Amino acid sequence: MEREFETQVPDINVKQIVARLRKLGAVEEPELLQKRWVFDIKPCNDKSQGEWIRLRQAGDKKPTITYKDKTGKGLTETKELEIEVSDFDMAYKILSKIQFAGTYYQENRRHKFKIDQIEFTIDSWPMIPPLLEIEGKSEADVAKGLEMLGLTGKDVGHVGMVNTYSRYGIDLHSYKKLTFES
Repeated sequence: MEREFETQVPDINVKQIVARLRKLGAVEEPELLQKRWVFDIKPCNDKSQGEWIRLRQAGDKKPTITYKDKTGKGLTETKELEIEVSDFDMAYKILSKIQFAGTYYQENRRHKFKIDQIEFTIDSWPMIPPLLEIEGKSEADVAKGLEMLGLTGKDVGHVGMVNTYSRYGIDLHSYKKLTFES
């Protein structure tokens, strides 16, 4: 199973981060609407431990199914397996036939930048301020990404969206459907 190397930086100044990334010569992709179904196997707890399957489609890109196993908030405490699928709706129909602890539909907007092997994504979610995710091939990549943006020490680890929403007093799982219109 692949290990993720990722951290989140909450409450960012989007204009300032975008300007810094552009000044650094980052390769920029257009902002995309992402839609996802999350199927909880073991719902995330306050220690950021949980296990789930995610069906996600970013814009018009191929949908993916990802299995995630999260053992904590650290940069290296999430393992994942991912595969592309051809049809978002059909994949949902198949997965919805399996009994899960919970099933949730969620949307967010993602603006992605890349410098070398480091991905910087500005994620906008309903009801909370935007956040920055920095992902690399190693812990050193993540640390370098934070340093490049002057954010060393501002990261919170890979806490996940359940705990991110909790920071703002919102129980993410109380929303079976989370969209920008909800």
